[in-house]
Amino acid sequence: MDRKQVINQRQLSWIASSVITSGGILTLQNVLIRISQMDAWYSYLLSVFYVFGVASFFGYLTKTFPERNIFEISKELLGQWGGTIINLIILFHFWQIVTRDISAVSRFSSTLLLHNTPLEVLILLTCFLLIYFGKSSVEVIARVNDLFYPLFVITILIMPLLLSNEFYFRLVTPAMTMPLQHVATSSFLTIGSAGDIFILGAFLHMMYNANQVRSSIRHGSLLGIFLLTYLIFAILVVLGPKMPGNFIYPTYNLVQMIHVTDFLDRVDIIMLMVWYPTVTCKIIAIYMALLLGISSLLNKRNYPTINKPVSLLMALTTYLSFKSSTELLDFSNYCSPIIVLAYQPLVIGLLLLASIRKQRRNPAKVSTSAADTNPVTKPTQKVPKLSQRLSYRQWLWSGNALMVFSAICLLFGLMFSKYHPAIGTICAIGFACGLFLTSLTTYMEVSLLKQAEAGK
Repeated sequence: MDRKQVINQRQLSWIASSVITSGGILTLQNVLIRISQMDAWYSYLLSVFYVFGVASFFGYLTKTFPERNIFEISKELLGQWGGTIINLIILFHFWQIVTRDISAVSRFSSTLLLHNTPLEVLILLTCFLLIYFGKSSVEVIARVNDLFYPLFVITILIMPLLLSNEFYFRLVTPAMTMPLQHVATSSFLTIGSAGDIFILGAFLHMMYNANQVRSSIRHGSLLGIFLLTYLIFAILVVLGPKMPGNFIYPTYNLVQMIHVTDFLDRVDIIMLMVWYPTVTCKIIAIYMALLLGISSLLNKRNYPTINKPVSLLMALTTYLSFKSSTELLDFSNYCSPIIVLAYQPLVIGLLLLASIRKQRRNPAKVSTSAADTNPVTKPTQKVPKLSQRLSYRQWLWSGNALMVFSAICLLFGLMFSKYHPAIGTICAIGFACGLFLTSLTTYMEVSLLKQAEAGK
């Protein structure tokens, strides 16, 4: 049944963006602000380079092994036993992500909204939702995410407009004056949420074009990181660099500052009506990846047969995993980046080396997607005029160059702003412009591929 499932590049982008933003909106922000204070909004730069590397890796796997997901590829490259060991490590991480996110949503609801509802009930409700969607396919949750995630983006983007009377830009000045090691520490912590993007490897068999996989993940991840950076900046200019570090959910406190006239002062309820489905879509997507991985151990993709027992196991392990919100936040904020860096670079390196070795030994047996043999270099006439000036490869490398420019601005500003504060302000503006323009270049990559595909 699963071999007929297909998701397009827009849906993959939205899922990637949802995975990034949903992981960072309920956790980590207070820690980043506590460590880097007014410079906390630079913390996601290292995560951008990390997700770019993961996107290129997934693009390579899609090109070399079409119609296979990462679990099947690892077995093909490393053999039955080696591939199974790698898959078990990946599945262990996926299980941790689902457990962490179910607990985070349940404890958020219990703390702020449903004070008298037992935590077990909130966990079970989420797991019943997993059972419902686990009977369907990834296509279904991709379409549901298509409905809610654009609304989530809109709610984030209009927050500065709703909070315009609360902005005080002097709270983020002087810019780039924190010690370099503080910004480096906060940047390291953000890799924990960025590492969640690895779950998209379970859906590689649903797309056949390597360029589409790479650019969709790049664009979606960058959009998610841009929104998180945007939120942290808004928190800083409204609440300052001190108070949010002591809040559990700084974003929720920021929303509570919104007052539209005198009769509409609970805008947070409206925001949560959009945010909850978005976070839930991320949990379901990772749960579907977990089901695909477990079914791959049984050499089949008929995962609905294991849906109910796995979901009930998730409910039990979620309830037993964390005794309090403090334990949950400590695990999410400090343990997640260590877990990600402990296995993901190792898995990427092993699969790359095994793939290169296999190509050298049996070049004729290594599959290559025909759609990737002719990369997009000349757009069709339907492509917007702006993208006609550059080819796909040029947009790709323009985005990479812009991120290098942002990194240079950050390093230069942190090194010299303490001597000349104006340098820090200029570098901060350069960093923001580089991140925004990179989001545009990744959008042009996806747009160019989409138009080229439509012109065939």
